[in-house]
Amino acid sequence: SPTTATNKTISWESSNNSVATVKNGVVTAVAPGNAFITVTTEDGGKQASCAVTVKGQSATSEPGFENTNIDDQGTYDIKIWCDERIKDLMQTQVSNYVSKAKSKGLNYTINLKIDDVSEGDAASMMTEDVGIGADIYVFAQDQLAKLKTAGALAQITGDLNKNVKVETESEGVNAASISNKMYAYPFTSDNGYFLYYDKQIINDQEAQDMEKIVKKCEENDLKFNYSIFGNGFYSASYFMATGCESIWDMDSTNKFCDYHDTYNSENGFKAAKGIQYLAQHNIFGNSDDPSKFGRPKGGIGACVSGIWNYQYALNALGVDRLGCAPMPYFTVGSERYHISSFSGYKLIGVKPQQDAKKVSLCKKLARYLSSEACQLERFKSVGWGPTNINALGKDEVKNHPGLKALRAQQPFSKPQTQCPSSWYGSVSSLAAAIKGNSTDQEIWNQLQMYYDNLESLLND
Repeated sequence: SPTTATNKTISWESSNNSVATVKNGVVTAVAPGNAFITVTTEDGGKQASCAVTVKGQSATSEPGFENTNIDDQGTYDIKIWCDERIKDLMQTQVSNYVSKAKSKGLNYTINLKIDDVSEGDAASMMTEDVGIGADIYVFAQDQLAKLKTAGALAQITGDLNKNVKVETESEGVNAASISNKMYAYPFTSDNGYFLYYDKQIINDQEAQDMEKIVKKCEENDLKFNYSIFGNGFYSASYFMATGCESIWDMDSTNKFCDYHDTYNSENGFKAAKGIQYLAQHNIFGNSDDPSKFGRPKGGIGACVSGIWNYQYALNALGVDRLGCAPMPYFTVGSERYHISSFSGYKLIGVKPQQDAKKVSLCKKLARYLSSEACQLERFKSVGWGPTNINALGKDEVKNHPGLKALRAQQPFSKPQTQCPSSWYGSVSSLAAAIKGNSTDQEIWNQLQMYYDNLESLLND
């Protein structure tokens, strides 16, 4: 507090006590990872924050060349599923791995096939038929339990496990684990969303307030791409902002058995009233695509999306016009809420199979593809955020506009935990049912209908 302040009382808080704790301004490292340390004045509620990175020990061997106690040299047909935007880079990285192996006296011949399969589709395709699925594939963290139950993930053990834990932020390790057992490698740490905006339409201060963003888009006859009415991944942002939660428990067979959900509550009603304001303005596009920035007709002034679409936004507006910021605030009555978001990871997993040598190689190859060097190559190519602690500390990563906005959103985000896949549809249906002219009773009825449907999701 300033020396002239009458009330000098302040409070300290860490955004992630599993990484670093703080007491009376003294920060204590707990485990590898990242956290925000925030100090708040009692008088006026003024805040200041700083980012803290806790580094781990050095790995015992080069990524992808750990000892698995299996001589896995040979010729293999390997199929990989990944996003089309990294397909060519993935091909190059696999070739680089084979060359590195040869320089170490290891001979691998890989007949590689890479298919364009998004992280969202990979899990459903793998669980439909594990046998014909990819040997190595990228997927979203909330699908981990579903894939593990389906027998679609080989456990990561031994030196592979140890070295990943040393090099990766602890949240990433937790995202790839069930009951402290690792079933995939952390691939990216950017599976969350934030606000993109056109600086010629919306200034930096206006970008902090939802009502001002809506007003500027309407004045300029532009849409606002925010899939709050059509995609539960985004619909939940208002409910999480007011303190609602939906927690799903799993039994010993990794099947959902119970839930704790507070959407049908006073806080849920407040979120619904905030969504009702959006429903009163016919500017929202059911998309997270920022490529329509810069168009005078049929264009957009703002978009809620993730780092996966950064390059599209940059191509549409250019570096000087593109704004990136944490999610804005919305107001209900006299209360103001910072719109929340999910935070999460994309993971890369390996399919179990009878050929132990092939599984050994696939585990090492996937480990290499998720290494610091490969993460930085993806960052430079498509702007995806690393999970590797050293990569996260690079200046070009810390200063990237999209990743900086994502980090600023982190204190307001919630981890994307495991839940029935159909839960997202239930939340989006709830949001879509809230109309601009809905009465308060009608909103309460929709909240009750949403809650009554939850029991049926346990069989998902």
